[in-house]
Amino acid sequence: MTRYAPLLTLGAAAALGGGLLLVNTAATSAGTAPAPVALSAAPAGPDPAPPAAPPAPPAVTDVAYAGRSAGDEVTVAIAVRDGRAVGYVCDGDEVESWLEGTLTGADLRLADAGGTPVVTATATGEAVLGAVTVDGEERPFAAEGVTGPAGLYEGRADVRGVTTRIGWIVDGAGDVTGVASASGVRRPAPALDPADPAATTIDGVPVEVTALDGGDEVIRR
Repeated sequence: MTRYAPLLTLGAAAALGGGLLLVNTAATSAGTAPAPVALSAAPAGPDPAPPAAPPAPPAVTDVAYAGRSAGDEVTVAIAVRDGRAVGYVCDGDEVESWLEGTLTGADLRLADAGGTPVVTATATGEAVLGAVTVDGEERPFAAEGVTGPAGLYEGRADVRGVTTRIGWIVDGAGDVTGVASASGVRRPAPALDPADPAATTIDGVPVEVTALDGGDEVIRR
């Protein structure tokens, strides 16, 4: 009996293998084969924001302007240097405001010491056109480009122990408008001769006079 045992074992293995092949073939033909695993891509994030555009360079780099509001209510002087701007608005009597701001491209904006916008305008090398706000009322104005001695001036004097600050605007025709301020009290400025500023006095006291450009600080914080 032992001489037939290997043959019987081999036959059993063959039968078992054939049976498994039939089972697999039947399962495949019946549509029960395991489905392939789908690979899912990671969810796409939001597109990165484009870099912010740099501010436009100033349309002019170093210029002074002087002019008036359309109804002749106030005089306006503005000085620009390398994108920075300073200004002064006054009526020659008791209304005045010192301003600081910027020139971005041709867009000129200046505000007072409290941060309230006062001047919004468009600037070229020849002129500034826009609006100036005085006593809460917006008025159109125009100012032409000027060269020295026209422009914006500041004066300081110690009168009886009280500092007096003076602003003057000299327009292209040589006309001068200004206001003096001391302890919150304003009055017309003393006469200014741009050709001889050292001769300026107020109440008999010499005044230190400075011609201003856009790089100067005019709002004391």
